[in-house]
Amino acid sequence: MTATVRRAAALPLGPSLSLPFSTVIPGAPRTKKNHGKRIKRGNRIYNVASDAYTAWNAMAVASLRRDIASLAGARRPITVPVNCRALFFREALTGDAVGYYQALADTLENAGVVENDKLIVSWDGTRLLKDAGLPRIILTLEEAV
Repeated sequence: MTATVRRAAALPLGPSLSLPFSTVIPGAPRTKKNHGKRIKRGNRIYNVASDAYTAWNAMAVASLRRDIASLAGARRPITVPVNCRALFFREALTGDAVGYYQALADTLENAGVVENDKLIVSWDGTRLLKDAGLPRIILTLEEAV
């Protein structure tokens, strides 16, 4: 019975985030590529996310949580399949699309925007672009059709 109470208390109050959900994530987007960075624990070797990704992820999660908090009332994560349209404005024309998709999907889950990143079922309208002077991600999540 105690476990049930703890689970219920851990859920934020209020409805799920409404769709479409749009925001701008400031800063230069990063991929999780580690360029060979690994750590060894016991007999296992683990890949570690790059320092640049770790810093970007922390900043992006904070930005997304501020955006959610600014909405009226506390919100639960999105629990329905969504299309993610993201315009990645990068400092340079580097990195591959899949790396950026994976990094953003993990960040959306970490920030509590989506319950699980497997709910992102399409990336229609997503583009890799360049704006060295103002790197950012313009993000729109909408219910998948």
